[in-house]
Amino acid sequence: MVRVVGAAVALLAVAAQPGDRPAGTATSAAATFSALAPGTAGFKVLPEGAALRAGDLLVALPGAVASSANGAVALRSFADYDGRSPLPILETAFSLAEAKDADLDVTLDRGRLDLTNTKPAGPATARVRFWDQTWTVTLDAPGTRVAFELSARWPAGSRFKAADPAAAPQAGPVAHLLCLVLKGDPTVKVGGTTVGLAAPPGPALIEWDSVEGVRARPQRLEKLPDWADPDAGLSADGKKLAAAVEKFRAARATDASGAFRTFLDSKEAVEQRVALVTAGATDELDLLSRELAEAKTQEEWDFGITVVRHWLGRGPGQDQKFYTRLTRAYTPAQARIVMQLLMGFSADDLQQPETYEVLIDYLTDDVPAVRHLAAWHLVRAVPGGRAIGFKPGGTKAECEAAAREWRRRVPPGQLPTPEEKKK
Repeated sequence: MVRVVGAAVALLAVAAQPGDRPAGTATSAAATFSALAPGTAGFKVLPEGAALRAGDLLVALPGAVASSANGAVALRSFADYDGRSPLPILETAFSLAEAKDADLDVTLDRGRLDLTNTKPAGPATARVRFWDQTWTVTLDAPGTRVAFELSARWPAGSRFKAADPAAAPQAGPVAHLLCLVLKGDPTVKVGGTTVGLAAPPGPALIEWDSVEGVRARPQRLEKLPDWADPDAGLSADGKKLAAAVEKFRAARATDASGAFRTFLDSKEAVEQRVALVTAGATDELDLLSRELAEAKTQEEWDFGITVVRHWLGRGPGQDQKFYTRLTRAYTPAQARIVMQLLMGFSADDLQQPETYEVLIDYLTDDVPAVRHLAAWHLVRAVPGGRAIGFKPGGTKAECEAAAREWRRRVPPGQLPTPEEKKK
């Protein structure tokens, strides 16, 4: 796993105004956090030591660390760019509230947060909210540490429908949460049940999802999985990513908007990834869309689409927001095609020859986003097709040539051969 201390996160906080009581403090370097106050437009980069105000939306680069208002609980986030974690964690989003009967009151919107008891002695209490849940975690002693990892995504094969105000609410993405003890023997109160946990070897893991609810009986783990161990050494790729994040942070500290342009134009794929994740995390959709249309490499284009799909899965209503945005540039019919392509295909869909026929036809569509997404799906379903070399910004003639080659490899009415899928 490309594991980095801190996540490309979205946190809820901003520098406190006179008379405000801060809900926490940013304890990491300048430009690690950026914040969006309710009712305002655009994120503001925060200085080192900024007071974090309740209810503000914060985005933090990997390496972000914050503290509860009373200093009893430290918050730290992590990111996973290469999929070693069981959940796709690109960024972490949360909000802080004034903690009236707990040391910390945090709402986790997405991503990973590690909570650590930083008191000199005694237990610390954290109230953790997510979706329709409120869990109370008692960190039993100094150093006790618990990780919360939350992600939501649209199930493969979901069908997009433009919202009808008169119709019943549509199904949304499915969320999944892991609560994992990293150190100590905390307890977690879920509803009316208090569950005792212990770091490995012990009953260390509780899971929840938005379909089946909580699995309150903890799972026993003999050791911490590699993706979760905060003390494991970084891999070579992890060190490279950490260096890119620090370089991006330093650039944002002096020129927030210029840092995006510099890193998106970088020849280093890891620097492009840091900028793409942060653009998605801070809702820079115009910048993200422009970058996808002008992507210089397949890797940049590929990861950018992943970031957009990640953005759609944040929670209910994200798909409708994106659809509305698309209709500014496309007809409703074109926007619906783009949305369906972003939703993806189920395993059953990929066993139908018609799926490949439609995708190959889309390679020559008049709408660039349709062409790009069709190619993106084809090379995932048929890795051998990467050799065709579809160009995201290719000419009409190049797109037509790519479509002809795809039809040769996957003729109409047929499925890809096992050889093509294995390449």
